[in-house]
Amino acid sequence: MPTNYMPDETRFNFYRNIHKALRLGHCRMLPALGALDYRDRARIEAVMGDLRNLMAMGRGHLEGENREIHVALEERAPGVSSHAADDHADHEASFAEIEGMILAIEQAPLPERELLGRRLYRRYAVFVAHDLEHMEIEETELLMALHDAFTDEELKAMEARIVAAVPPQKMAAVMMLMAPALSHGERVELVGKLQKALPAPAFDGVLANAIKPALDGADYSAVIGELMLRAA
Repeated sequence: MPTNYMPDETRFNFYRNIHKALRLGHCRMLPALGALDYRDRARIEAVMGDLRNLMAMGRGHLEGENREIHVALEERAPGVSSHAADDHADHEASFAEIEGMILAIEQAPLPERELLGRRLYRRYAVFVAHDLEHMEIEETELLMALHDAFTDEELKAMEARIVAAVPPQKMAAVMMLMAPALSHGERVELVGKLQKALPAPAFDGVLANAIKPALDGADYSAVIGELMLRAA
């Protein structure tokens, strides 16, 4: 992609953090599927559960985009988001197909599981390739269109509505992938934003049950330390 075909990095970008989280999830899931021992029922249950959770996270992300971003963009720039909408429809079909493959593995007798697992691994890899390309298009073409059509304050309001609609349990799952996917500065900004947006008990819960377990001790301490310095 030409270097001049890039969005203004000084403008608001609500794709960056969530896409980093999804990319990290994909990078963890592919080797987990590839190395899975299909004789181990407990391990199968754990990995299939992780895959379901990652698919649910992706589906929730698409639902928020469809509801808050694509509808608003189509009102101001008709047709601009049509390609992304087509991609979302393809994603929904992939989610359904992958769920069917997971169910088949869970219900299959031992001799069939490994073959079904190899098929799931390849199908998921194709989905990952498509999803990575889709996220790049969103962070370039679609983000530039959003910057042309909306102010940063309007985009921040869209993001706030998307975040407010996420149930606490799903938010914790997102934070467990997002926190380790971000740089230190991005983590500090994220945690500071959550602290301002959430009631104290909800913020403390996300911090203790999602963000802290997802980071190593030094990274977590660095984030908390900088937030305390800023508040002093």
